[in-house]
Amino acid sequence: MVQKHEQLELVQKKYQAKIEDWKEYDNLLEFLNQYNTISPNDAINNSNELNDKAKSLNDSIKPKILETPAFNARLNLLYNETLRLYDMSSIPSIKATEINEQVTKILHAFSAINSKINTTLRQAELENEITENDFKNDSPENPNPSFKVKPKTPRKLPSSKGRPSPKSQNIKLLEEERRMEKKKLFQKRKKNDR
Repeated sequence: MVQKHEQLELVQKKYQAKIEDWKEYDNLLEFLNQYNTISPNDAINNSNELNDKAKSLNDSIKPKILETPAFNARLNLLYNETLRLYDMSSIPSIKATEINEQVTKILHAFSAINSKINTTLRQAELENEITENDFKNDSPENPNPSFKVKPKTPRKLPSSKGRPSPKSQNIKLLEEERRMEKKKLFQKRKKNDR
């Protein structure tokens, strides 16, 4: 009996250009489309090829922006789920419901990959907007800034009206005392030398 599964979450059209050179992704996407409506027998019969395509995707060179531990974890999950379906082909007493559940897990894992691609590329898009739009001052290129940086005004020191501060007065007194002590010591030595 043919089982109809939930529709895959796909990469948004505006982000597809960022991954169009990733052939392993395209191959797996095309192959997985047949799994949306598939019989358990066909799912098992195609499980080896599905597993090979998932491994190829996992081992492929990914777009640089997607080279993150979180993304790689999703790829590993998909590969493990396809491997589990392939392993089911060697179990003679496997039930159709178990196969259908495993196909659903595979489709959800692939949807999670697509969701992560959308999220990562959206985040990069927002970060670019922030760096382009914020922190710009009025300029001929940007007459209406969204954010103005105000120059810092120097801190005004309290007016001393020509008098030294108490701290500097104390320092001067200490210096004067030391100078006087040295002078007395010098005069004592001079007397002793005579």
